[in-house]
Amino acid sequence: MTQQSRQRPPSGTRLPPSVVIGNFKVMHRPGSLFEETKARFVRQGFQVEETRHFLLARPSGNQGVILAHRFSPQEIDNNVVDCLMQELADILTSDQAFGSAMIGLVTSIMPYDPVEAWDIFSLNTLQRLREQLDEHAMSANQDTTIGACATVYRRLFSLKSGTSLLDVGCACAFWPVLVAERASLTPGRIVGVDNRRDAVNLSTNLATRTNLPELTFFQLDLLSPQFAEQLGTFDTVTAIHLLEHLPEAQLPLAFEHLLQVTRHRLLVAVPYESQATQAYGHLQVFSQEKLERWGQWCVKVMGSAAHYWCEEIAGGLLIVDVGRSV
Repeated sequence: MTQQSRQRPPSGTRLPPSVVIGNFKVMHRPGSLFEETKARFVRQGFQVEETRHFLLARPSGNQGVILAHRFSPQEIDNNVVDCLMQELADILTSDQAFGSAMIGLVTSIMPYDPVEAWDIFSLNTLQRLREQLDEHAMSANQDTTIGACATVYRRLFSLKSGTSLLDVGCACAFWPVLVAERASLTPGRIVGVDNRRDAVNLSTNLATRTNLPELTFFQLDLLSPQFAEQLGTFDTVTAIHLLEHLPEAQLPLAFEHLLQVTRHRLLVAVPYESQATQAYGHLQVFSQEKLERWGQWCVKVMGSAAHYWCEEIAGGLLIVDVGRSV
């Protein structure tokens, strides 16, 4: 997250300040402010492009991009990812560009309090996931980011074994929080790890805001030699859309460490892509055949008591029962 000042705006200030991050200057301009901002850009001689949610302005002779958006705070959730990719794909050609645009967009709704802005994003997304995971809800729309996640989570709930859970690459911790909310009658140790400090901070904040202080989060790299030693073992271990962010050469070590901390069942979700999505930081592509090969690799490492199978759930899902006594 950007480190923006929490100082409140001066009295009488009409427009919230912009958030400058990377190559972007992002501003929140909802309602009539959107059209007023467009007119001002034109008067200033900027090259302006308009999409459903954004104004894209390129000042002459300036390498930076000004991005104005019209999202309300209630609309700020993980589905803004889809809007960015559908409407601004031409300029989001790297994970650095996408990350800057995403961070700027979320932070701009409360530029004087970025922690609260990210709490709004997290709580909005969590509520959408709850709604789509409700037993009476219709099937989730897999064409949206939240819908695809809900589809995967629904299946993971049915596959989860035992009471303890480790989520590797927890990001914003939506999955661990959802598990903890449903585990009130059979509480177990629930831990999330991520190698990014911002992700751990977001996860901790969400657990606090949802009154789940028993959740534990660590900054820890899956490839660290101390990974298994620091964590111990868990009944179920999940790695949801994590492995595509690693180079191919690091997969053996990644799977080795995941298996070391798995007491009973390992669940690995990956996207199926024809080419790696650079904006998301993907470094390799997965197919059903490739996922099957890694399932076979896991069984070979763990021995004859282990077994695996693959499913197609908003991408690929590898399930490995490691054969250890629970």
